[in-house]
Amino acid sequence: MRWLKKREVVIYYLLEKKFGVNEFNLGEAIDYLSPYFSKKVTLNVIRYFYKTGILVKTGELRYRVIPWEEYMLDVSFKYLRRRATLRRRIR
Repeated sequence: MRWLKKREVVIYYLLEKKFGVNEFNLGEAIDYLSPYFSKKVTLNVIRYFYKTGILVKTGELRYRVIPWEEYMLDVSFKYLRRRATLRRRIR
C-alpha cells in the first residue's frame, strides 16, 4: 500500500470537513469538489479511497469518511508489521 499523494490528502481533508462522519452521495462530493478538481479526478480518488478503506460504502452511491486516526492506525500497523518482518529476514 502506498502513502497518499498531496491531492488525495486535500480531497480527504475537504470531504472530512464538509461531511464529517455523515453519509454523502457521490453527486454531493462531485459538486463540492468541482471548483478544485475535475469530475474524472474526483471519481478516481473516491474509487481509490473506497478500495483502500478510507471511504466506506453505506448504500448505492453513498459513502462515509472514516476518521483520520483510524486510517493512520491501520496504515501504520501494516507498515510496522511489514518493517519488522523485513528486518528479521535481513539479520
